[in-house]
Amino acid sequence: MQLSERQKQIISTSIKLIANHGIQTLTIKNIAGKIGVSEPAIYRHFDSKKDILIAILDYFEDVTGNIKDQFFYPKLSGLQKLEAFISHRYDIFTGDPDLAKVLFNEDIFLNDELLGMKIMQIMSGHRELLIMAIRQGQTEGSIRSNTDEDQLFYIIIGSMRLLVNRWCHSDFSFHLKTEGIALWNTIKTIIR
Repeated sequence: MQLSERQKQIISTSIKLIANHGIQTLTIKNIAGKIGVSEPAIYRHFDSKKDILIAILDYFEDVTGNIKDQFFYPKLSGLQKLEAFISHRYDIFTGDPDLAKVLFNEDIFLNDELLGMKIMQIMSGHRELLIMAIRQGQTEGSIRSNTDEDQLFYIIIGSMRLLVNRWCHSDFSFHLKTEGIALWNTIKTIIR
């Protein structure tokens, strides 16, 4: 997705508004006020608030997309691919806590059919990558093969989501990546 500097500013401002004051504060008037431009200036870049929310999801998809290349790199084991994915997510959320707050507040996206479909598309893409790594690990013998791949996926992602949610709700009171890697090491012990 190719964005102008103003579009990036609008997306960043929107993420901060939602994260710090709730979705109800995401209005074109508030965005324009925070940036210091007129409301029509915002409409030159996005047709509606919904388009801004779609752009936030597209932005997340873009910043997380470069991990996909590692999943097709044959020298990495299934476990290494899972670890790379998880570590990458913790890096993204640590670098942009407001984005984590927005993305883990699914009510924002699930109350609209188009936004709900978009978030499901992103989640499905991530699921496919992780299932591929789990299958590879099972074939290699580094991940237990007597457990359903979907159940392993839910254990891995569900644990990560819970930790990120706790981090957001605790006002980022602990180091997410440190805790996340410790959690991943425990999960590795369980799934081997």
